[in-house]
Amino acid sequence: MYDMIIRGGTVIDGTGAAGYAADVAIKDGLIVKVGTVSGAAREEIDAGGAIVTPGFIDVHTHYDGQFLWDDRLDPSFSHGVTTAIGGNCGVGFAPVLPEHKQALIELMEGVEEIPGIVLDEGLDWDWKTFPDYLDRLAAREYTMDVACHIAHAPLRVFVMGDRAINHEAATADDVAQMATLVREAMDAGAVGFSGARLLEHLSSTGAHVPGTFADDDELLGMAKAMGETGKGTFQIIPLGGVGASLFDEAGREARLAEHDRIVKIAEISGRPLTYSLVQFNSDEEDWKMMIDESERAVANGLPIAPQVGARSVGALTTLDGNHIFMLRPSYVAVADLPLTERLVALRDPARRAAILGEKSDPAVVAANPQLGSFIEMLTGRIGGIFPMSLPLDYEPGPEDRLEVLAKAAGVPMEAYLYDHYTKGDGTNVCASHMLNFIGGGLDGSYNMMSREITASGLADGGAHMKMICDASMPTFMLSFWARDRTRGPTLPLEHVVKKLSLKNAELYGMHDRGQIAPGKRADINVINFEKLSLHMPHISHDLPKGSPRMLQGSTGYLATLVAGVVTRRNDAETGARPGRLVRSKLALAA
Repeated sequence: MYDMIIRGGTVIDGTGAAGYAADVAIKDGLIVKVGTVSGAAREEIDAGGAIVTPGFIDVHTHYDGQFLWDDRLDPSFSHGVTTAIGGNCGVGFAPVLPEHKQALIELMEGVEEIPGIVLDEGLDWDWKTFPDYLDRLAAREYTMDVACHIAHAPLRVFVMGDRAINHEAATADDVAQMATLVREAMDAGAVGFSGARLLEHLSSTGAHVPGTFADDDELLGMAKAMGETGKGTFQIIPLGGVGASLFDEAGREARLAEHDRIVKIAEISGRPLTYSLVQFNSDEEDWKMMIDESERAVANGLPIAPQVGARSVGALTTLDGNHIFMLRPSYVAVADLPLTERLVALRDPARRAAILGEKSDPAVVAANPQLGSFIEMLTGRIGGIFPMSLPLDYEPGPEDRLEVLAKAAGVPMEAYLYDHYTKGDGTNVCASHMLNFIGGGLDGSYNMMSREITASGLADGGAHMKMICDASMPTFMLSFWARDRTRGPTLPLEHVVKKLSLKNAELYGMHDRGQIAPGKRADINVINFEKLSLHMPHISHDLPKGSPRMLQGSTGYLATLVAGVVTRRNDAETGARPGRLVRSKLALAA
């Protein structure tokens, strides 16, 4: 007798091959038969009219802290993710000495916008080494499997102390010590090493992240150490930026030099490498140059995968999250009131007029310089803000811009935006689309995703909690790119599913999952593709200390299975927690 049979669905197996009608039989957490299945099972799922896909593998999350206080792992859990990989972008929490805990909190607070109070309350710091940290994760149970890179910044601080924070060059002895710890982490089950060279990544104190300016000897030393273990993937954010200065002639040369560095890392490690890639407003063709360079490297035998996002990189703003009025004195005076009481205060004509006539309080900005810069940037881009409504449209047209709507209403843009935020129950959301949104559309994302070489990532689950909810990316990719897009070409459903499953499984050497095939883990989604949709993002105060974060639900997941156990049924969780820590193993190699 089988444990489960999923009957009558259209199997999209993750390989990119055309879908086909089949049953899927499961026993002992594995897929044992795909085709016409006779016989009985302890449980059956009627998948008639639905698609059956592998569970989705999110290779780019920042749940490093959340892994230790949350077993559900939303927002990812609501969008078919069955494996989540943390420790990205060179930031994390292990290894660590007691005197450096605050510095690591400040790094995660600044780079990934995870409130320091959440980390301070949610972490008990009952570990020192990276293997200790993995053991803590291994003792817990989740809705999905979890895995983690060892990150450059905490490793560098652990070895070099204040010299790392002050960006001093690593000595040969420093590099040797870090290399030893990388090998130790890989032997303990780290799925790779992560680093970042992005100048915009700053701690909450305004300092650059340790490792941002690391020289090649240091980076290549880490790559060599990881490669010596015969496993792991090197993840990096290369030098880049949003300013036009990067993309003058010298800037182009710098990006090409950065790709040369990527090639060196892949060569010396002998392992897969993935790097973040977006379409910059200041150079629409930079992405193409980088992918072309990567394709040449792949043709020469190097496993390099540019990691791209499926939609714009930007910000969601709402009254209970971030918005352009939040640092103005007359708003600050009522900011701590519960939302319902705050709405009453904000609808008072006198307070409305005061807020609309003010600028951000310089003292508040001085105390929160990064937030102040963000608010200033949003204010300068106010005309390009898009009020959101259902059904959600992540590729709105120019007629949906705030400046057009305000002009049609005959009111100033700030007044229109203020009234939009304070309408109804005060939960209205606006979107600001920045990168990957050249010319007011997502053709850049389409072109990047179309390339076979690219991996799907950059969802940032667990990070930028009040600003984005890109962990909903799987649902968006399926519904928008394979079904709903109207302003340009779509992508085949099979192509999208492969990007979400087998491509990422292979990138991280997880050859036991990512495909609907006998012998693979029964990590599976059963999806009503016709009804699959995203809910409106909303703020929830469910983090430690009641801190806020943006969540986004979905409709259309008839079932999500992890190792054959149903964790989600008809868009609601079952309470099952079959997910465990995944440790890298040579046995997972193809």
